[in-house]
Amino acid sequence: MDNSFHENRSVGLLLTFIGGMLDSYTYIRYQAFASAQTGNLILAIIQAYEREWNMVGKKLLSTLFFFIGILLAKFMIDYFKRKELHFWRLFLLYFEAVIFFVISLQFLQPHPAIITIMIAFTAAIQWISFDKINGLAYTNLFTTGNLKGVATNLYDYLSTKDHGAKTRFIHFLLVVVAFIAGAIVSVSAYRILKTKAILIIAGLFLYLALSETFLVWRFQRNTNILQKK
Repeated sequence: MDNSFHENRSVGLLLTFIGGMLDSYTYIRYQAFASAQTGNLILAIIQAYEREWNMVGKKLLSTLFFFIGILLAKFMIDYFKRKELHFWRLFLLYFEAVIFFVISLQFLQPHPAIITIMIAFTAAIQWISFDKINGLAYTNLFTTGNLKGVATNLYDYLSTKDHGAKTRFIHFLLVVVAFIAGAIVSVSAYRILKTKAILIIAGLFLYLALSETFLVWRFQRNTNILQKK
């Protein structure tokens, strides 16, 4: 393991699975998308014509805080790179676990606008901070770009038999499958657990944070042992 733990395939696929859960959960529960801001803007325009101003405001606020989250994520990447702090993304995973636990609490349920803002802000930071699997770009919050990667690389492989195109095809295919699986699980969980389905997302973030913390700790311990020899 190197200091790019966030590019591990298991991390990327689990985050994409969570991304599928997020978008389906927020749309079912709040009629807004966690990350698909194109969808939010189109829905806002449609609802503005229908004078559903509360729904319009919720979607525009979601888009605004998604934008702010991107800016903050870019700042953090530059800041921690300058400080040579390689494992700061671990704290982001713990942060996401806490945020989605808080979102599940009853006192927030009467305030859907606040919840959608929290989700959009957090999702944007995740999107920018975790953007590669083994050096290959991907998107863990929505799947249009990933579908494009599946189609274009499948075509390239069938046309040229290029091994790199085959690798990229499999890469994007796994990401798309993970996103779809997350959406299916989220819909099923919501039918059973209702608002408490968000706790599954919090639990997955906590699992990911703890498992990656253990791997980082083991890596650093082994590195220290080798340096002492």
